[in-house]
Amino acid sequence: MKTYATIGHVMISMLVISLVLWNCPAHAQVEPSVEQKTTETNNDDSLTSPPLAFEKFLADSARMDSARKVQVERQVNLNKEINALSRSALGEEILEWHQCMDIEVSRAGRSIVQRFWFDDQLKEGPFIWFGDTTRNQEWLWFDAEQRRMATLFLNANQGNYVSKKLAEMSGMMGNGTTVAKKRADQWKVENTSGTLNYVLSSAQGTYRLTLGGKDSNQASAMINWLKLQPIEELILPAAANKFPVETLELTDNEGRVVYAFTLKNKQALEPAFRVDLSTLQINDPERDLNVIAREWAEKKRQEQARD
Repeated sequence: MKTYATIGHVMISMLVISLVLWNCPAHAQVEPSVEQKTTETNNDDSLTSPPLAFEKFLADSARMDSARKVQVERQVNLNKEINALSRSALGEEILEWHQCMDIEVSRAGRSIVQRFWFDDQLKEGPFIWFGDTTRNQEWLWFDAEQRRMATLFLNANQGNYVSKKLAEMSGMMGNGTTVAKKRADQWKVENTSGTLNYVLSSAQGTYRLTLGGKDSNQASAMINWLKLQPIEELILPAAANKFPVETLELTDNEGRVVYAFTLKNKQALEPAFRVDLSTLQINDPERDLNVIAREWAEKKRQEQARD
């Protein structure tokens, strides 16, 4: 009987425990320990406390960025001042050309078209032309009086002088081409299908050329253009003073064409091609940097004296 009583007590105890667990809410949780509460409190404090170190970093970065910006602006302004001192106006005049002509040039298996502007008031220059009409943003310029050659970018009002040494080497500052005097004219005249061809044999090969109708202004322009080409000097027939050269061909001893050009067209310009030299700022590579530096220092000294 005692055994049954003992078993009964055990079963009753287990039943009580089961009922207690069954009646407990499913979402009930164990209370966190004091240590856990302390850790969570510290974490909350760290998130809500002001980030002084980060703010200081941002402030320092802002100051550095500001100083860097000031330095960059100062360098840009300095470069502008130096560039201004290294440039000068191309001149003071306003020049106009009332005619131009296109000439196709063939050399070494390559052909280009050049455009040359001319005017009866500027027979002695300055001269301006396209070395290649496909590069129509870049003009070539030669002032025979000053013996200076330049590349001009008229759309930007800027340009660059070509160093005298390089210009001389290129043969584009005057190759010595002239016109023969009547008594010294060595050209022979050949009549081919009603066209007068002038022929000359020389050490370079055989020259053949044709002349157009009488036009002394264009004839002079063609001679000036020919002087600016990178070829050996040539003594043209006496008639070339009044009758412009329209075609020229140089062949070697084996009959190969070495150099040739053909006048494609000419036109009168209305309005005239006009260039204000005072608006063109030209960089001169031959200006000494020490001179530029001294000029800049003197300019600054005068500005400080005025202040």
